[in-house]
Amino acid sequence: MSDIADKIYAATGLTLNAEAAAKIGHMIRLARQAALEEAARVVEGMSKVFHPSQVITDRCAAAIRALGEKE
Repeated sequence: MSDIADKIYAATGLTLNAEAAAKIGHMIRLARQAALEEAARVVEGMSKVFHPSQVITDRCAAAIRALGEKE
């Protein structure tokens, strides 16, 4: 069993085959990437409100996006 399948089994008692576990793992990765992208957009938007220079916020946004690429 995969790590995802093990966690689902521990939480619910349900067993998953490898294909189902892989699909759920993929959905979790997509959700994390979407959340990180939204965080990056928020940081980029903050530069327009709080700081006229976008250098710092651009770097922060790039760092947030890089987190999603490491998965």
